[in-house]
Amino acid sequence: MKQKLVIVLGLVAWLAVTVVAQKPGPPKLEPTPATESQAQLLREGVALHDKGDYAGAIKNYEAVLSENPNNVHALYEMAYSYFTRKDYQKSIEAGYRAAQYKSDLLAAIYVQLGSSFDELGEPKKAIEIYKAGIKLEPKDSFLYYNLAVTYKRTGELDDARAAVKKAAILNPAHPSSQLLLSTLFQKAGYKWPALLAALRFLILEPRTARSDSALRLVREAMQAGVSAGKNPNEINISVDMSPQKKDEGDFDSIATFMGLAKAANYTDENKGKSEMALLGENVGSLIAFLSESRNKSDRSKFVWTYYLPYFAEMKEKGHLEAFAYYTNQRSNIAGVNEWLEQNQPKIVAFLVWSKHYRWPAID
Repeated sequence: MKQKLVIVLGLVAWLAVTVVAQKPGPPKLEPTPATESQAQLLREGVALHDKGDYAGAIKNYEAVLSENPNNVHALYEMAYSYFTRKDYQKSIEAGYRAAQYKSDLLAAIYVQLGSSFDELGEPKKAIEIYKAGIKLEPKDSFLYYNLAVTYKRTGELDDARAAVKKAAILNPAHPSSQLLLSTLFQKAGYKWPALLAALRFLILEPRTARSDSALRLVREAMQAGVSAGKNPNEINISVDMSPQKKDEGDFDSIATFMGLAKAANYTDENKGKSEMALLGENVGSLIAFLSESRNKSDRSKFVWTYYLPYFAEMKEKGHLEAFAYYTNQRSNIAGVNEWLEQNQPKIVAFLVWSKHYRWPAID
């Protein structure tokens, strides 16, 4: 009896390993819809999960699956609960089962699978899973975003940048994609693309702890090596003349131009303007300069096809001032909150325009 038990346990373990080792292919099975009582169990399971009772949630999903093994919703929610309680192996097993079914949850299932492998310290497998998911669901931004996160962890920064660009194109309203893209641009030495990505992130997420790092990046970039001199009416401008990479565009001349634009802030003409008004004008100057770039090859690159039309239209519509104040809510700069309270119609107009802006469909 004891020997038979060992054999059975060994068989179960082998089956578990086989499930995890297999590679999910295109889904071929049709899921069976839940009955009303099963749907109620699912809703209760989700509520238990949200309260942190993952074991209770899983019991509900198991009850559904005991009656309806082909319920893909229960399989996905089970995988999610296992993942949240850090039982990544069981999350993968449930995820592989769910991936066999045709459903609108397929992209989320692949995200869950890839994330589980990533947490298990198997980034190569996670990358393989994300890529398989992208083949099946090429328009899902979260597959690209999670692929970029894993590439970043493995130090494959060029691949990470390419993946998160795709995520940003597919979902321009996803703050984390913009923040990750800004970080990757900055790490690779692309100062001005990093600035534009950080500004877009701050439009989407201006009031969280993550906004602080983006604000620091913006402040450092916009300062552009300009400082007041020792004597009255004296301005110091230092420009980084080290060679810059050109694969994201030629930005060599921007540092000098922005230095001059920033220096103009110290002139008598601009002395009465607020810091936010000057920031809006400086961003406008940057956009105008990029728009007039003489390098035709740059116009097909990401900054010119993705960010530039957005910021150029913002400038054209007269939203630069509202943009400057709105994105500096975490800056602790005097007068920002007061301006926001007194100019709600301008903020609303800016946000409505931004929400309905038509982003280009870039391949």
